[in-house]
Amino acid sequence: MDFDFALREGEDLPGVVLRQLRGAGPVVWSDAMQGWLVNSYDAVREVLSDVSRFTSAGTPVAEAFGGEAMLVNDTAMHHRIRAVWAKRVGVAAMAERHAEFVGFAREVLEPARKLLASGESIDLVPVFRDYVLKVIASTFDVPLDRTDVFIRWSENSADTPAMEMAEGSDEQQRHFAVRQDVFDLIAEQVADRKVRMARVEEPADLIALMVAAEGSDGITPSIGADNIFNFMLGALDTSEKWFGNITCRLYRDPQLLAQVCADPALIGRLIDEVMRFDTVAQTIQRRVKDDGVELCGQAMKQGDAVLVMLGAANRDAEAFADPDNFDIDRVVQSNLGFGFGFHHCLGLNIARTEAIALVEAMIDSLPALQIENADFGESWALWGPRALTVSLPAAA
Repeated sequence: MDFDFALREGEDLPGVVLRQLRGAGPVVWSDAMQGWLVNSYDAVREVLSDVSRFTSAGTPVAEAFGGEAMLVNDTAMHHRIRAVWAKRVGVAAMAERHAEFVGFAREVLEPARKLLASGESIDLVPVFRDYVLKVIASTFDVPLDRTDVFIRWSENSADTPAMEMAEGSDEQQRHFAVRQDVFDLIAEQVADRKVRMARVEEPADLIALMVAAEGSDGITPSIGADNIFNFMLGALDTSEKWFGNITCRLYRDPQLLAQVCADPALIGRLIDEVMRFDTVAQTIQRRVKDDGVELCGQAMKQGDAVLVMLGAANRDAEAFADPDNFDIDRVVQSNLGFGFGFHHCLGLNIARTEAIALVEAMIDSLPALQIENADFGESWALWGPRALTVSLPAAA
């Protein structure tokens, strides 16, 4: 089966392709993508949970984030890295930061609210970006005025999880130039933490925790830097798009908006259903480790590309009743929007806390919004608006 990630106006993307994928079978070969498309819920979970057969090494995302990042490390070192940060980003830790995140959301929304109240139309994506940057800056204790380099990374790298950059291309050169700027900032911050620790200070941000772990369990400075980079920027663009998808679903459905405003306890269900129905990372890549691997009856060869179609799996009727219907009251079933298994997203609780806090602040300060235009760009590999123009309805 062949398809592409191009977004053409008038097509029901990604929905139409997801239906085609589900109809083609759980695992099919694509000549166009030169790889295996894994479409079913169970098959996707099998690939993501079995690092003995399927690896992230050699994929575009590995090149983007570095070979020692936990995202692409299939060894015990992966667990050692996660352990450095796990408690600080767990459910309990994020519950303690919920009010802080609501405060960040209100800070970025207030200027937007004033502009909207004056009759202007605005793009909410930069607002979402400012919000995410506040969370990143506070979590890693990076000066907020230095986060412009993160924006440049996001703008240069939006589709690299799915698309390979041509060797020597201008796009690749820009990508690695920005990447180096981020690593320079990380090196500066790491040096700062070491100086402060030598003064017997006890910084507790995520960079400091990794610096403190250097030299134990085989964690080297380069491993630390790769993983700070990975964790710091792994969800910048995806978070923006998730927030855009949530906003579109919420404010385009008056009944849903009224339901959530009346009962904010439903926000958790809302954001999870948006991630299932409008999965941000529609696909992630793996490679087959060795010859002789078989998946759903398909024989695979060493080095074969495997495109794990998270969006298709999240619409699998074997896992979700009436999967093409958006329903925040559905029976709970874990969606795969944050991955699964060995490399399940470490930042899941940060992202969910961000999303819940943002929606709380939005329905409080902007109980009515009119979506004028949602520009999803030219690719659905990362699904979510790149621009989201809104205004206040005349009645408001």
